[in-house]
Order: sequence, then structure tokens, then C-alpha cells
Amino acid sequence: MADYSALYADHDTMTNHWWWRPGWQVGTRFYAWHITQDDQPEVLDLARRYRAAVSTIGTLDPIPDEWLHMTLQGIGHVEDINVAALDYVTIRVAERLQTLAPITTSYQRAHIAGEALILPPADPEAFAEVRRAIRAGITDALGECPESEDGFRAHVSVAYSKADADAARIRAALDRAEPTAPSTATYTQVSLIRMHRDHRMYEWDTIRAVPLSGS
Repeated sequence: MADYSALYADHDTMTNHWWWRPGWQVGTRFYAWHITQDDQPEVLDLARRYRAAVSTIGTLDPIPDEWLHMTLQGIGHVEDINVAALDYVTIRVAERLQTLAPITTSYQRAHIAGEALILPPADPEAFAEVRRAIRAGITDALGECPESEDGFRAHVSVAYSKADADAARIRAALDRAEPTAPSTATYTQVSLIRMHRDHRMYEWDTIRAVPLSGS
């Protein structure tokens, strides 16, 4: 099991998240598996609380409610995956996920990652298990899975950093806003999305939602 205390340790400084990763530019479209947050009112309320707390800090890009998400696993660029292959990936991932039960978790303290403010779930290993199932399904369909299995850190980001900054002021603002009770969420599905970052934000269309049915 991963050392989650190390993975979620606060950074002392933040850097710009919006540098272009290899293969990415304006117009790039990418398939991935995410857990969206639009049906989680307590998570939305918590994100709003922390967004308000850091609203005067100019080095951060707050993430609107509609684009809050937990990234699980990428598949690949749209131009590299034909419709038949994507359909097969979806089928095989759905077969893997149907054995996993819905996840009920909670969030409370916001952490400072190198490029974002994040909300870690109380039980990150539950989401790591979902990711492993997705990776197995992708491998079933394509013979391999992109991205490393190591270093996965389940989280919902609240804001992205858009410039270098010392984190002390940000930490103080988050601490003042931290609620006394956690916010809960129950996740019953995982979404296959087609995403882009043309507007300095991750935006997407949902292609299909696959249930966590525990069957």
C-alpha cells in the first residue's frame, strides 16, 4: 500500500500548473476516466468554502463546480484511438468495475500540492482499487495501459496554481476556512470523458457513465 502521508504532504511552494505536457496544445482532445462531482452537494459546498478562502490570492485559478473531478486514469489522445477500440475499452472496464461496490468517503482538510490545492479522500486506497480495475480493463482491451501505476494520489482539486508562489499565505487561508466536520460523498459510477484544457481549465464531455454495482 502507498505511503499516503507522504503523497499528501504539503508543499512549501507552488508552481504554474498550465505548462504544456508533451503531446498537448490548444485543440488537443483526450480520453480519460474521471469521477465527476456534480452530484455531490457536500463536496461542492466544501470546495466553495475553500475557493472563497483563497479568492484574493492572485496566483490561483479556482475550479468552478461543473469542472470539479477526481482524475483516475488516462486512455490516450482522441486521434490515436478509434471508436471501435474505445467501445471495447469501455466494455472491458465496465466488466471490471461491476465487481466493485460504491464508495462512501469524506473530505475535510485541503492540502497544498505542487500545482494545485487538493481535497484528499479519507480512504484513498478505495479509489486506488478502482483505478487498478480500470487499468486492468484497458489492458484487457488494448494489451497495455498508459501511465504509471505508481504514485497515484486520489484527490479532488479546488484550484490550480498559475504562477510560482510561497505556500505559507495559502496554508494560513485554508486553515482559517477548515470546517469542524467532514463532508461526505457516495460515488456510484465512474465517467469516461473526452477532455481538453483550451481555456486554462480541464473541461469535458461525458461519453458514458459506468456503475460501481458490486455485483
